[in-house]
Amino acid sequence: MVLTSGSVLALLLVIALSVATVAVARQLELVADVLLVIGASVLGGLVFIAAHPGLDLIAAPPDPGDATCGTEEIPLVAPVVERISVEEAQALLGQAQVTFVDARPSYHYTAAHIPGAMNLPAEDAEGLLELQSLPIPPDGQVITYCDGGSCEQSEYLGMLLRERDVCQQVRVLEGGWQAWVAAEAPIEGSESTVEAAG
Repeated sequence: MVLTSGSVLALLLVIALSVATVAVARQLELVADVLLVIGASVLGGLVFIAAHPGLDLIAAPPDPGDATCGTEEIPLVAPVVERISVEEAQALLGQAQVTFVDARPSYHYTAAHIPGAMNLPAEDAEGLLELQSLPIPPDGQVITYCDGGSCEQSEYLGMLLRERDVCQQVRVLEGGWQAWVAAEAPIEGSESTVEAAG
C-alpha cells in the first residue's frame, strides 16, 4: 500500500474531525456515546478490510498508456429528433402548417435563410422561449436547421421545442444549411439578392 500526499491529508482530516467530534461531545456530555460510535465505525471498517483482502485501500493512478479517451471509441448515438431530407423539406416549403426554424445565429439568418423561415438561435432559444411565444401552429410541423454537419444546434432546438410543448412534430433538416445550399434550393436574405443580381 502506497500513501500519497492526498492520502495522508485525508487521514489527517479524519483524525482532526474525530478530535473535534470528541471535543464537542465533551461539551455536551456525550463523550461515551461518541466514542462508542467512532469505535464501532473503526471496527466495522477493519472487519470489512479483513473480509476483502484484495481490496486496495487507495486506488493506483491510471496508466497513461492505457488511455481510452479517443472519439473513435465513443459509440454513436442515434439522433433524438427525426431527420428529413432536403428533397422532402423542399416539398413542404410554403405549406401553412410547416414552419422552418433557423437555429443559426441571427447574422447568418440575415445573410441568407430558407424562405419563410423564422430565426431562433439555439444559444438563445431557452431564454427567448421563456419570454415569448412563437407563431408556430401546435398541431403543425417544425423543421429545424443549422449550418450542417451533425446539426447539434438544430437537434437541441428540436428537443427544446418539443419539451416546451411548442410543437411535437419536429424534424431536423439532414445536412442543415450546407445541404440546402448544395441542393440549390430556394434561399432569401441579403446574400440571396446579391447572388441574384450577380
